Amino acid sequence: MATTPDRPAAPEREDAADRPATVTDKGAPDPAAPARPHVLDHAHLPVMTLRDSALAHNTAVMQAYVDRHGLLLAPHMKTHMAPALVERQLRAGAWGVTVASVQQAMVAWAHGVRRVLVANEVLDPAGLDWLATRGEATDASTGTDASTDAPAATAPTPVDVLCNVDSLAGVAAASAAQARTGGTVHVLVEVGFPGGRTGVRSPAEARTVAQAAVDAGLVLRGVTGYEGGLPDVDTARRWVAGVAAVAADLRPLVHTDRMLLSMGGSAWFDGVVDALADRPADVDVLLRSGAYLTHDDGFYAERTPFGRRPEEGSLRPAIEVWGRVTSCPEPGRAFVAIGKRDVSFDEGLPVVRGIRPGGTAHDPQVVPPPGAVTVVRLDDQHCYLALTDDAPRLTPGDVVVLGVSHPCTVFDKWRQVRILDDDDTVVQTIGTWF
Repeated sequence: MATTPDRPAAPEREDAADRPATVTDKGAPDPAAPARPHVLDHAHLPVMTLRDSALAHNTAVMQAYVDRHGLLLAPHMKTHMAPALVERQLRAGAWGVTVASVQQAMVAWAHGVRRVLVANEVLDPAGLDWLATRGEATDASTGTDASTDAPAATAPTPVDVLCNVDSLAGVAAASAAQARTGGTVHVLVEVGFPGGRTGVRSPAEARTVAQAAVDAGLVLRGVTGYEGGLPDVDTARRWVAGVAAVAADLRPLVHTDRMLLSMGGSAWFDGVVDALADRPADVDVLLRSGAYLTHDDGFYAERTPFGRRPEEGSLRPAIEVWGRVTSCPEPGRAFVAIGKRDVSFDEGLPVVRGIRPGGTAHDPQVVPPPGAVTVVRLDDQHCYLALTDDAPRLTPGDVVVLGVSHPCTVFDKWRQVRILDDDDTVVQTIGTWF
């Protein structure tokens, strides 16, 4: 079993990720609202909220899981692109973050994160130039800013910025960036599967790309793959075992003390743990799961490994979107001012978590019977509700609280997100950086 290296502390920042905003920024609070208001006080609905207790619970459960199994965790920042949430994850013990693009990596870097895996191929010359020069940003041996030779403001944080490569063209592009900048690009060879997305399709191709990377002077750090696109956990387990065999074959080409093997969905990571339980002691498994932090009421609620392994823990849905009923034009039908621009819909429609008859902070929430109030359609700005005979009576002005399916495609619809205590008071408003 591999041991886990020391993790850096989360960066100390005055602007830990609350980005300044005005009421014209979607989701921002009304400036007239009192300190620590109820979410419905001075509300400009719809709003997206996160339950603070669920965030804390999910963070602790996932970090305990990876620690128990000797893994490293680089949560996928593309899920939320909220530096305030990254800071929570780093403070809990995450190794660093995963991102999907250089632009996202730049956001993480700007907020003090120095361990970043770009879990994608990078062919853009400007992006590769940026990656190649990250190791020069802070000299970890002296604690100085390499651009000015001035003492660093704080003790240096280890810098580790990597990206994927799966082709000779990608190797050539990274090599050209090194030549232009005098820097170094660190890479993982990505392994894919037929019909899947990026990644070489055979062990022979993996060796060809890896050897080319070494010959070109890139720093080969290991192997990576994405099992989330596979149909079930058993298939994922078998495929990950094959990726581990590729990693073993390429180990002689990795000229570092430790090799990285990165995997990364939020649905089958228990299969990753099973397949890599007997890995060599010098291999660090870096898990890239991101949806665990907020969980959901649909796609991941059905697929989470914690559902198959309840002894390992459980996750709680943290996301809610609050909207007001605007019309009840016929029996069995109501409309809420929430639409495709406010909630995710690519992996299932939202679900009704609660109703606030009266729609004020003083009105208690009612949980409708299962199936009594159902989201059946979304337009850009309208949510269609179907009501059964035993549904609570809805009238215009009531508030409906929705849970979502697939958190990755709801955060990008909001510039400001409110974090709520369990009494529905707002304890923080955070910014997203899409």
